[in-house]
Amino acid sequence: MKNSLEYIALASGTVAAIIVLALPGNAIVLKDAVDNISAPAKAAAVFFVESISVAQIQNDYRTVSAPIDKKVRILIVPGHEPDYGGAEFNGIYERDIIVDIADALAKLLQQNPHYEVMVSRSKTAWNPILQSYFDTNAVAIQDFRASQAVQMAQYLANGSVVLLSDQIDHLTTPTKAAIKLYGINKWTSENQYDITLHLHLNDYGGRRAGIVGKHDGFTIYIPDHQYSNAKASRAIGSALAVRLNAYHATSTLPIEDTGVVEDQQLIAIGSNNSADGASMLIEYGYIYEPQFQNASVRPLAVADYAYATYLGLQDFFKDSVVATYGSAALPYDFANVTALSRENGAGIYALQSALHYLGYYPPIGKRFSDCPVSGIVGVCTTAALKAYQSAHDLTATGTLGPATRSALANDLAR
Repeated sequence: MKNSLEYIALASGTVAAIIVLALPGNAIVLKDAVDNISAPAKAAAVFFVESISVAQIQNDYRTVSAPIDKKVRILIVPGHEPDYGGAEFNGIYERDIIVDIADALAKLLQQNPHYEVMVSRSKTAWNPILQSYFDTNAVAIQDFRASQAVQMAQYLANGSVVLLSDQIDHLTTPTKAAIKLYGINKWTSENQYDITLHLHLNDYGGRRAGIVGKHDGFTIYIPDHQYSNAKASRAIGSALAVRLNAYHATSTLPIEDTGVVEDQQLIAIGSNNSADGASMLIEYGYIYEPQFQNASVRPLAVADYAYATYLGLQDFFKDSVVATYGSAALPYDFANVTALSRENGAGIYALQSALHYLGYYPPIGKRFSDCPVSGIVGVCTTAALKAYQSAHDLTATGTLGPATRSALANDLAR
């Protein structure tokens, strides 16, 4: 089992101090710890002994016999508690949407005999296996959390691990939730889970209540490259990002805009080397984005995010699925879709997906961050539809009529 640390870095240009937070009454302060590490020592900081490798996971997947001896074990963790926590916008709750994504993803994975899949919670309760573990091992989990913090502080102090300062600021995790996350890390390591996928929706801390924030798009957080599960986590996270990016924008928040982001502080992904298996935290988008807010669009978006995640995992295992369209929204009957200005709903989401699949959406010069697959007709949808119509010698109205519907049906059928 690995060593972990919970800390707050107080910085002004460079790190001035580290406050190591264990349990109440057990705080440890390392004054100027990072500043006192010499440059050669920082350069010499190395990975912990690798706890899981890309080759190991892929070999387990390829071990085929009757029955399969070794399955790839995947835990899907919808973030937050069943009944509280997480982002909220206009009465729509992150903690509920991500359970829908988790269940859809689990259903896809369970069709593959190479996987053993478990979802950590429903909308109303934790999985009984995990709940029992939390209840019967409460003291052991807290001891694990505290002892890891002490040991990790020593690694930071002697330069074996370097503190990363260019990190996204995350909201403080409530103590009870933090203990559960440490419990999940401990349980997955003890039970030899290969992959843990934490599912979330994002939010922008600077926005006013009820007002749409200025950022959108997905991000995948992976462990710090110094950690023992880092290489495998990056390989899987990168494969997932490629598939998600096929129909969705990466986050427009600086640092997150790389799509796959290393993080040293998130407990969920093995904060401070506290997990053995590959682990990543997927922020599928921002809670206020229209695909989550529109009730008729949301089921399609949920299916698409789950499908993209599934396709990314299959890519990682070199057992790719040939996706007919890449979107679960297609094929679609566009008989009742007109694409008039501000029309919204599942039909528009499917139309945007179809136009993207055919190479017209977003329009030339635009990106998904400008023109998301949102389920709402705007200038992007109109421009893309006009370009499609012009390319097919149709009258470029920017709306959907019989001739355009017929052309779309023929193109999608091919």
